[in-house]
Amino acid sequence: MKKVIVVSVLSLISLLVAPAHAATATGNFDVNINLTSACIYAKTSDVVFNYTSFQATAQAQTTAGAFTVRCTNLLPYTMALDGAGSYTDAALNLAYTLSLSAANATGNGTAQTFGVSGSMALGQAGNCATPGGACTNTASANKTRTLTITY
Repeated sequence: MKKVIVVSVLSLISLLVAPAHAATATGNFDVNINLTSACIYAKTSDVVFNYTSFQATAQAQTTAGAFTVRCTNLLPYTMALDGAGSYTDAALNLAYTLSLSAANATGNGTAQTFGVSGSMALGQAGNCATPGGACTNTASANKTRTLTITY
């Protein structure tokens, strides 16, 4: 009987000491992401012309315009200037043309640099009421140009 009691006690102890069996279950779920693509424009310099009335040669811009466009990776975009690139300044009455260094590109997540170049035709008189002085188009109603980025 001692053997039966010892075996029973040992069996009980082994049940109490035995680790509990844990159950697990697994499952899968999706992570849904909605990304709205975008482009960001930043001007780095303006276009500047220095022109003398009745100049005998066409004048390229003194300072070319520059800007950056930062778009979502892989996003194609196009760029266009207002007025199809031909303009006449309202204050100084000087005609000029502008063109972009590129008309389209594809976003890569970093700022991509582009330029605006310009030309002013020769022989223009312009408007300036300052004798022997220089006039600017600071107050011109149409000196601001618009670049449209379509994506």
